[in-house]
Amino acid sequence: MNIFKKLNDLSDLTVNEKLVADFINQHPREFIELKPKEIAQQTFVSLPTLYRLVSKLGLGGINDLKIEVATSIKEGEDSAIKNIDYPILPTDTHYQVMLNLKDVYQETLEETIDLSDSDVLLKASQLLLNAKVIDMYTTSANIFFAENFKFQMQEINVMVNVPKEEYTTKLTAANSTEQNVAIIISYGGRGKILHDVVKILKKNNTPIILITSIFDNPLKEYSTYNIYMSSIEDHYNKISSFSTRITLLFILDTLYSLYFKRDYDKNIESKLNNYKKINQDLL
Repeated sequence: MNIFKKLNDLSDLTVNEKLVADFINQHPREFIELKPKEIAQQTFVSLPTLYRLVSKLGLGGINDLKIEVATSIKEGEDSAIKNIDYPILPTDTHYQVMLNLKDVYQETLEETIDLSDSDVLLKASQLLLNAKVIDMYTTSANIFFAENFKFQMQEINVMVNVPKEEYTTKLTAANSTEQNVAIIISYGGRGKILHDVVKILKKNNTPIILITSIFDNPLKEYSTYNIYMSSIEDHYNKISSFSTRITLLFILDTLYSLYFKRDYDKNIESKLNNYKKINQDLL
């Protein structure tokens, strides 16, 4: 059910809870951007009041409520694409195909931003900065995106592991410690290998950054931080993973950029120096 309808259907709200509900209805995008303490300050209520409202909505936390709000905003907006899963028609011109894909990408990026939590991104990037080793765990086509992130990080002299075979994936997890950080990419947590991996990582006290959809994912039980992908595309019934690919690339590029900017000048110098070493004719 649309979260705004849920809020309006609640009949047992206190005066202060009603203030928060009204704020969400009137300023949904601002609500998504604010931290819990800032929401409480804006609405002149206590933090416990905010969490009581979340509980009455049957949600697990503020982030869950923000996801519901972001999703409901999208439901109420007119999409430029009639069918996100089938944005290309056999009658489309070559130019129309390009325009349709542009609209898919734009809608995807907007939802990814709406689902983002700046506090989570900050803490996740800090984990990466403090990590002695960064390991990425994923399967199927997502491995190519993990490899691209690995390449970006290697350009600034940060080594990232992307194990691919089942045995090396589990062995990497078994060797992990609390000084490692694991990035796990899993839309819905369907693969058995990643279920085994998160259990090993949890035993080793390794922090886990999970990049996932807004839908149920059993791996969330083990994660330290969740970063949400745009989830407007059907997981199976579609032409291709146009939306899922662009949201994942956007998230990984964001994590790389947050890491890069913490030591901006040093990283620029490192990239340029390595480029000159590789391309001797430029010296």
